[in-house]
Amino acid sequence: MVPAQRHRVLIANRGEIARRLIRGAHDAGWEAVAVFASDDASSPHVGEADVAILLPGSSLAETYLNPRALIHAAHESGAGTLHPGYGFLSENPILAEACAKGDIVWVGPPPEAMRIMGHKPRAKETVSAAGVPVLPSVVLSADISGGELTQAAESVGYPILVKASAGGGGRGMRLVGEPGQLVDAVSAARREAAAAFGSDELFLEKHLPSPRHIEVQVIGDTHGAVLHLFDRECSVQRRHQKVIEEAPAALVDVETRSRMWQAAILAARSVGYYGVGTVEFLVDPSGFYFLEMNTRLQVEHGVTELVTGLDLVGLQLLVASGQPLPLTQEHISISGHAVEARLCAERPRDDYQPTPGTADHVRWPEGDGIRTDGAIESGSTVSPAYDSLVAKVMAEGESRHVAIARLSRAMAALEIDGLETNRDMIGAILSDGAFQQGNIGVEFLDNRADLRDAGLPEATRHRHAAAVAFSLLDARAGRSLVPVRAAGWRNVGTALHSDLFVDAAGTIEVRVPAPDGPASILVGDEWHEVGTAVTDDGVVDLTSSGMRRRYRVRISAHWAFVNGPEGQSTFALRNEDDPDEQNGVAGECRAPLPGTVTKVLVAVGDDVCEGAGLLVLEAMKMEHTLRAGGAGTVSRILCGPSQQVDVGDLLMAVDPA
Repeated sequence: MVPAQRHRVLIANRGEIARRLIRGAHDAGWEAVAVFASDDASSPHVGEADVAILLPGSSLAETYLNPRALIHAAHESGAGTLHPGYGFLSENPILAEACAKGDIVWVGPPPEAMRIMGHKPRAKETVSAAGVPVLPSVVLSADISGGELTQAAESVGYPILVKASAGGGGRGMRLVGEPGQLVDAVSAARREAAAAFGSDELFLEKHLPSPRHIEVQVIGDTHGAVLHLFDRECSVQRRHQKVIEEAPAALVDVETRSRMWQAAILAARSVGYYGVGTVEFLVDPSGFYFLEMNTRLQVEHGVTELVTGLDLVGLQLLVASGQPLPLTQEHISISGHAVEARLCAERPRDDYQPTPGTADHVRWPEGDGIRTDGAIESGSTVSPAYDSLVAKVMAEGESRHVAIARLSRAMAALEIDGLETNRDMIGAILSDGAFQQGNIGVEFLDNRADLRDAGLPEATRHRHAAAVAFSLLDARAGRSLVPVRAAGWRNVGTALHSDLFVDAAGTIEVRVPAPDGPASILVGDEWHEVGTAVTDDGVVDLTSSGMRRRYRVRISAHWAFVNGPEGQSTFALRNEDDPDEQNGVAGECRAPLPGTVTKVLVAVGDDVCEGAGLLVLEAMKMEHTLRAGGAGTVSRILCGPSQQVDVGDLLMAVDPA
């Protein structure tokens, strides 16, 4: 055991927030200690800390969610301070109290403040007494009867949100529009809440139709000062989890904005808060209403840092050290606008299913006004055991329009090979007219299937495929014994060789007759010329319709990745003679990712239609409904509730109609 040093901080987290905290500690002149689970040994945060400690065990309960292991790591490393980041145990008063017992400084608010704000119904009662507006709600007891549940719902009034009392991030939450949906929604929310938070307590809350989600950053010290750091907009969400955040909020009148700032300070003072925290509100034409308080550093804290010029991590360490805040409310101002996008390993078009895997190549965007807080680098693996967030990409500018434009270019410029992400959806949101005008609410993304299904335009896909074809031709020439670059060919008369590229939108057939000839794309039954190119070591300068664009192409055994000014494409490489690829045999339901079966929705012999729910899979602390790919009859069920499954496991068979 190393003697404790007050300026050595243990980072009780992983991923991008651990890397951010390590940078913040170093900027403040502190040493940083990382912790890691065995499956995280090669994560970037491990090597960036001054020292790293392996947590014993393999499960989350044994590692990042184990207060005893974290306190032991702090003592062993001589860290006199512990920073929990966000997620995991960051809002758990048990860890804060364990720090106090272990003579370790906790970077966060008092445990009692965490306990009150961590229980959503109690938090609402507390802030309401302080004069903060709240929505009607009712707590559901564990043994509530059907009649009592009906009465509780009627007292709140439909539509209703079923919410986890200990919840956050959209887990354990269900929208109920009519009485017939209530029982199933409560059952599903209880299961998800128990899995995510260890508590299945729920409450009902009045649902506002598409309000805005606006939050106020606050900070207090142990000497009684509580300040606001202005507001952020977080209305673009998927499944109640934020996708785009910006500071300040868009299209909020000055009076409402000012009242929210003061309400946030009242909420913080009502629990004797100190440290960094965030008070969240729902806003609609009728007013604003307290949603919850996050008693820790927020994921989207970076946009506040960009517009205020403050280092929130540095201020956290200062407050935790017992020092007064070095500024007053009059000293804090906003300059310009900042927008952040959460880049996640997920597939939006398939209900945001996580897409864990290995990122073979990562290149984050750079430039004026761009900041990336990344969880991964080239070679990193995104595990299904953790959150799917891989990076927060931010842009700042003198106006909202400039910040959005810079972020759009940054999203197009970033390169990630081998890992499917939500980047196309983010790009579509940023270029959407309603978003650019600020005409958004929390249901904005739910109502826009076109954004969730977004991909690159067909003309862009064709240019990307042509760039890959030229690069392949160049690579073949390099492997050839012939002293000149050979044109593509196949041994069938004089027919030209074609390359087949497959992506989510379909198959593209490309042929290049010679290195200096034009590439052609087969569209229907006709070949269409795309352009000519000059290649040089993976860089392709493609001239199409008189316009020249530069692409970076990377080719592996079965995949090709291409980046250019329009974004990135990922293609599976196929030979002309390969059989058509399918996602498994028709009628099979296979696990798309590792998880636990929580509910089987059908029985053998049931007739199902296309899109019908077959079973519910819990993965990465969220429930995913797997659906029938076509009409048929359920012939086999090979799984049951609580069964652990892996990617590709056959779960159910449906005989096609």
